[in-house]
Amino acid sequence: MKTIADLNARKAPIVRIDASLDQYRDQTPFPAKLAKANELLKTATLPARRQRG
Repeated sequence: MKTIADLNARKAPIVRIDASLDQYRDQTPFPAKLAKANELLKTATLPARRQRG
């Protein structure tokens, strides 16, 4: 059993990923929403910066 101090000092998170999720690795979950988001990002611009003064 590890102490809380040892767990807090670790650089990597303590997360175990379920191996059954590998079946979804090559699938796009929401292709229509992804296409719409990509289209919006193509035309998106940042607002103009205001000068402080």
